[in-house]
Formats: sequence, structure tokens, C-alpha cells
Amino acid sequence: MSPEDVVLAILTASLVLYAVFGGADFGAGIWEFATALPGRERERRMLHRAIQPVWEANHVWLIFALVLLLTAFPAAFAAVCRALWAPLLLGLTGIVFRGAGFVLRPTTPSQRDSTDRPKGAHEPSAWEKLFALGSTAAPFFLGASVGAVASGKLPCGQDGQFYGNFVTGWITPLSFFTGVFTLSACAFVSAVFLTREAAMKTAAAEKHGDAPVDLRGDPLVRVWRRRALLTGHWAGSLAVAGLVLVAAESPPLWRGLLSRSWPLVLLSAGSAWLSLWATWKRRFTLASFGAIVAVGAIVCGWVAGQYPALVPPAITVVSAKAPDSVLWLVVWIAGAGATVLAPSLALLLWLFKAERRD
Repeated sequence: MSPEDVVLAILTASLVLYAVFGGADFGAGIWEFATALPGRERERRMLHRAIQPVWEANHVWLIFALVLLLTAFPAAFAAVCRALWAPLLLGLTGIVFRGAGFVLRPTTPSQRDSTDRPKGAHEPSAWEKLFALGSTAAPFFLGASVGAVASGKLPCGQDGQFYGNFVTGWITPLSFFTGVFTLSACAFVSAVFLTREAAMKTAAAEKHGDAPVDLRGDPLVRVWRRRALLTGHWAGSLAVAGLVLVAAESPPLWRGLLSRSWPLVLLSAGSAWLSLWATWKRRFTLASFGAIVAVGAIVCGWVAGQYPALVPPAITVVSAKAPDSVLWLVVWIAGAGATVLAPSLALLLWLFKAERRD
């Protein structure tokens, strides 16, 4: 395997990790925004607790992907930054506002004015609204950026120059659709993960003698399970519509999907249905696994479908690559970093996601 293909595989893996785990974190804020922030206190507390240990750590994958693109494929990085500066800036603004809203949100009942509200009701603060808005804007514009690249309509030269409109050149039907689909996928993955989280808390309570296990009756399990099923069917419908749109808007990508990526398309569809079936049967760990594979297969299918292009139609893996010596150095550094990063993240998840009482 050539060094540029090895680096592309590492880059794809980082995008998959960000799409799955970063997407799940975005999905938590999307749920606050989509439901107009009316949640009850126990539901909101569980949602925030679920994402709190790793919500910042997941952005490591996005930063790593950007640094990798800059180092290994500088012409592609230049083209992306020039052509997509507007949606990327809006996405980054959403990430910053989301972080500020999450950190500065009120965390105790005494910080909220709830004297005139029914028991358990919650009136969101301005910081919680900012968290919800930022969590919704960021994945939409990041997804729209991916859609703009996938459309193959960015007029870029092989040297990374952009010859289109710097403000609106990224806007295409496929970019808008991809932004909406990204929101749906994030909401689905988040709902599946939170269903499993709620079920684990119910089981932990029973283990400590606080209550019998009743996944059918637990309100948190019930609400997140319902949301996972609804958004799963909605995201699946959008995925089918997306294939039709790709065929109409990006024929080269469509041909790539038919010739190279069709196993990944089938894997994504099968994993999504597995996740929905497992959610319906209340097998929530299997449902989470299915959701992870479904989203990961979509990212891999897109990369394989447009290969060897990086920023189609002009910039390819070969035309944009750095010297082989640089590429192999990147591979070795990424491998060395993974030996430190992977155990660290595993320890983080073990410390904060271990079974414990509510």
C-alpha cells in the first residue's frame, strides 16, 4: 500500500471517530434544541452527565484530521480552507458557543429560578439555550462542508486555488441536504447512546437495592427509546433520499458508490436496521454497536466512493500528497501517538462511564 493511501486510511478513521462520538455529543444539544428545551430536571441531568466526561475530548479527532490533511495533503487543505471558509467558520463558532454554554450553564437547582414552576419542570437559562443552538449549528455546517466537497462542484485547481464565489460557492442542494442529514444522524446516535445510559442506570439502581429493574416502566428509558426509534426511521428515510440526490447532483460519486462503496452502503443500511431492531427489543448495547457501524460505514463509503479524489474534480490523493518521506513520518508519528491516546481515552471512559448509582 502506498504511503498516501495509508495516511488516507488514518484520516478516514479519525473522521469516523469524530462522526460517531463527536456526533453523539452534538446530538445531546440537538435534542435540547429540537424539543424547545422543555425537559424535566432528571432527564436533563442525565443528558449532561452522559456527555460531560468526553465532550471536549472528542474534538481531538477533528483537530487531528485537520492537522493530518494539512501535513499530508497541503493542496487539498488549502482548497478546503479557501472554498469552505464560511461554513467551517460557522461550524467553529457553533463549537465555541456550545462549549461556553455547557461550561457556564447553571448546575444546581439553587442557580435556577423555579419557584413558580411545577415540580420537576425546568426553564432553560440563556447558557443552556446557547449550548443547544451551538450544538445544532456546528454539525449542520460541518455536514454541509462535507456535502459541498462530495458534490464535486467546487472549482478548485490542483494547486489549491479556489475560483468560485468565496461566500456562496459552497451552497449546493447536496451540501444543504448533507447538513440536515448530519443533524438527523447525530440525534439518532445520541438517542441510542442515551437509551443505553438510562438502562444502565436503572440496572445499577437495582444492583444496589434501590429499585427493581423495569426497563419498560423507567421514564428515562422510555423517552430515549422512543426518540431513538423515531429519529432512526427518519434518518433512514433521509439516507434513501440522499442516494437519489447523489445520483442527480454528483454522478462521479454515484458511480463510485456503485463500483467501490456498495458493500459499505449495504453495511450501513443493515447496521441501522440492526440498531432499530435491537432498540425495539430493548437490547441497547447491540443497538449502540449497530448505530456506530452505520455511521462509520457512511463516512467510509463517502471516502471510498470519491477515491482517488480528495476535493473533486481536480484535487486527487496523488496530486495533493506531500513527499513520501513526510507521509511515512506522519504514519509513524500517528502510530506512536495512538499508543498513548488510545489507552488514555479508554481510561477516561472507564473512570467516568463505569456503572454507578444515579
